[in-house]
Amino acid sequence: MTDLPFPDTFPPELREILVPDLSRGAMISASTVQKVRDQLGIDTESLMIRLLPVAAAYARVPLSGFHVGAIVLGSTTGNLYFGSNMEFSGHALSFSVHGEQSAINHAWQMGEQGLLALAVNAAPCGYCRQFMNELASAAHGFNILMRDGAGEDDFSYSTKPLSHYLPESFGPADLGMEGGLMSSQDQSLTIQSEDPLAQAALKAANASYAPYTGGHCGIAVAQSDGTIFTGRYGENAAYNPSFSPLESALALMNMRQPCQTPYAITAATLVEAEAPISQRSATEAVLSAIAPDVQLTYIKANTR
Repeated sequence: MTDLPFPDTFPPELREILVPDLSRGAMISASTVQKVRDQLGIDTESLMIRLLPVAAAYARVPLSGFHVGAIVLGSTTGNLYFGSNMEFSGHALSFSVHGEQSAINHAWQMGEQGLLALAVNAAPCGYCRQFMNELASAAHGFNILMRDGAGEDDFSYSTKPLSHYLPESFGPADLGMEGGLMSSQDQSLTIQSEDPLAQAALKAANASYAPYTGGHCGIAVAQSDGTIFTGRYGENAAYNPSFSPLESALALMNMRQPCQTPYAITAATLVEAEAPISQRSATEAVLSAIAPDVQLTYIKANTR
C-alpha cells in the first residue's frame, strides 16, 4: 500500500511509526502500538481515536456519502483492526456492511477470539449494538470508545461498556447458547473437491458461527492477481443482524488492500452445510452486481 489515507493534519512522527504496518493492510500490530506508547506517550485508546479518520477513508458509500470508521482492540494479540462501512448500488440497503461489523469481521478473520474495545466515529446504531451483543466478549469488559473532543487537536474520549448502549439486551444466552461470535469454531465439514478456492471456502465454513440454524457456510473469492479472500457466516440471536459470508469476504478484501482498490473478482465458491436456510441466492444476487461475469460455484458440504 503506497497511498495511505492519512489526514493532512496527522502528526508526521506518528505517521512514520505506523506506515510499515498500514502498508500491509489496515491493522496495527501490538508491538507497533507499544512503540507509539513508548516514543510518543500516546495510550492505546487515544491512538484508536486518532486513527478513526484513516479507517473511515476506506468506506465505500455511493448511496449515503456517510463515512464510518471503526477500530477494535483484540484481546488475543493486542493488535488494532480497522473497519469501514460499505454500500452496494442496485441492492437492498439490508446488504450494507456497517463499520463496526467490518472491524469485528477483520479481527475475527485474522484469528482473534475476543475484543477489549471498539472505537467508532459515530454512535453505534441499534443494528450494530445488537450485532456486538453476539460477541463472546460482550459480557466480559467490552467497551465502546467515543471521541468527546470537538477541537481538531482534542482527542479526549469517553469509555462506556456495551451494556450502556444496549440495556436489558437480548442475546445468545436467551436462546440457551454458550460462547458467542469469535469463539473458536470447527464445524467438521468436508467436501470432495480439491480445488484451492473450494478448499479455502471450506476452511471458512468450518470457522463459521451458526448456532441457531446450523447454516454453516463460507465463501472464497479470487482476484485477478490470484489473491484469495474468504468470508464466513456469522449468525445473530436477533437473526436480521446476521453477517453473510459474502459481506464478510468483501469487508475483509476492502480492509486488506490499498484504500479504495476497485473490485477485481474473477471467481467465487460458496461451501454450505445442509440446513433450513441458505446463503446461495443472496450471494448470487449481490455477486452479479459487483462481478457480473462471475458465476458462483456452489458446493454442498458433508459432516465428518
